[in-house]
Amino acid sequence: MKGLHKSIKKLMLFGQVILLSSGCIPDVVHSQHVEHKEVSRVEYSEESPLGTWWWSNQDMEMQQLMTFAAAQGVNEIYWSVGFTRPHWRAETVVEFMTAAYENGIRVYYLTGDWSWIHDDEGLISRLEAFAKWQEEACDITRFAGVHLNIEPHQDPAWKDGDTDTRNRLLQNYIDLKVRVTDRFGKMDWSVPFWWKGEDPYLVNYRGEEMHLYRASILEANRVFVMSYRNTAEETYHIGQHYVDFAREVERPIFLSALVKPGSENPEYDHVFYYLKGFEYMENELAKLRELVDYSALGIAVHDIYGWYEMWKRDVYDIIQ
Repeated sequence: MKGLHKSIKKLMLFGQVILLSSGCIPDVVHSQHVEHKEVSRVEYSEESPLGTWWWSNQDMEMQQLMTFAAAQGVNEIYWSVGFTRPHWRAETVVEFMTAAYENGIRVYYLTGDWSWIHDDEGLISRLEAFAKWQEEACDITRFAGVHLNIEPHQDPAWKDGDTDTRNRLLQNYIDLKVRVTDRFGKMDWSVPFWWKGEDPYLVNYRGEEMHLYRASILEANRVFVMSYRNTAEETYHIGQHYVDFAREVERPIFLSALVKPGSENPEYDHVFYYLKGFEYMENELAKLRELVDYSALGIAVHDIYGWYEMWKRDVYDIIQ
């Protein structure tokens, strides 16, 4: 009953936010240049970040999803805006960023492609376009930073490659990240949980041999561990080596939850939250914060669409 009351309260908040946000989007800017104006910065708690990945932008759902995210306590979004054209679609960006601002949510530019560890031209062009946007944007439409999701194990050579092949891919990965940091500054990274303190994951990092998970924590702005398990205990267990080192060097660290509609395969019963349910995930993520007990811990949910669909199934549809 306590959980139901909590869900009803969130539903009411969700409705209030919808009413408050309707009609609040200003006239959309129809050029790439966005006029500067003085505004107050969004209040943001660095101590308890809750983020979510947002991989696409379907205009009909944007306001709905944004207000849902705010109702769940989300204070940052990793948004894949799909800027692969020569010019950024300013109208879409301004509308999205304004909605996020009005809901007290910071937005990070999400981008990634495994092929960039071999040829970084695509990444460089995106980051140059991003830098141009940041320079011309007003405070409301300026991103909080960049979130890179580059996974070397997605390279087809990884699957059947020997140890040397995989080591080269991992070395190319950290070399790319160092080049990008030196040119554009520190960025957030998504990383797999299974990079551990083992020989296959040793790389040369800025002249020193080091395990890749440690190099990632030192080089990135913030590291997001894809610690996809559907209990607090297991999520912490598979990401603990990251948390322990982050704590040692006093760096922020994120652990992550995976929500995937349609994930009925018994092989993944221990991974996805969708079948476990909305309230179950909410309780496990709260338990995770207590279990880790680290002030620089963040939690991120992958992704907003699965989270929203789970909420509709478990809360909204029942109350209706």
